[in-house]
Amino acid sequence: MNRNLFSNNSFLRLLSSMFLISVSVYSVVEIGTILILTISILIFLLTYEYVSFTETIDTLFLKTTKSFLNVTIFLLSIFTIYFSIIFYFIVFLLYLFQKNTSKVNNIFVFIGPIYLCLPFIFLYNIRLSNSGLDIILWFLLIVWSTDSFSYIGGNIFGGKKLILSLSPNKTWSGFFCGILVACIVSIICFYIKNYNILVGLTYGFIIALFTQFGDLFESWIKRKHGVKDSGILVPGHGGFLDRVDGLLFSSIILYIGFIF
Repeated sequence: MNRNLFSNNSFLRLLSSMFLISVSVYSVVEIGTILILTISILIFLLTYEYVSFTETIDTLFLKTTKSFLNVTIFLLSIFTIYFSIIFYFIVFLLYLFQKNTSKVNNIFVFIGPIYLCLPFIFLYNIRLSNSGLDIILWFLLIVWSTDSFSYIGGNIFGGKKLILSLSPNKTWSGFFCGILVACIVSIICFYIKNYNILVGLTYGFIIALFTQFGDLFESWIKRKHGVKDSGILVPGHGGFLDRVDGLLFSSIILYIGFIF
């Protein structure tokens, strides 16, 4: 057994996770202004971390401005998504008129608001539906189960690395442990609510799988820019983006399933 599972870093991960989970659940249950404020703060922090390593921005003012622009995209979506789309393209076009912008940098600037804002726009709209609370709480349980038991399983069993070029710590054992536990959690949730267990297994597997893909995608972005962690704000985890990377990808899949 890997002793890192019981290291000080693991203890910090546990404490920070418990705090973030508590805030998330409270915000989702309370909805209204509390949820909007929580999402806005999270988008601000995620954007600040993202632009810090994907763009050539080295001043507090510019990083803060970019972060507020993404928060504005989310807030406009509360009225209508079309306002957000128009505002997004105006901001991006203004950016293109700047000097010294490379094609690679433009790509990450372009996908930034989509990557960071769209998932929360989707989740907020799901929460407003009649069954929104049950769906979001189930979804968060699946994402958290996948993340937590991927880490625990990888530390306990170790073994072959998943994709060494993207993440030196992720293993196949952790990958499968995370998905397995998430599927079990999903089945339990569906059983409690008297829903079809097979459907629960299927949905749980899909969300868990894309949670893993989201984690790998963020790792790819970081490796592309030569950084290990997105930030230092979350003890034991690195940055906020490191903590919610799986959620960003899987929430889009959740919304597709919700619509259809």
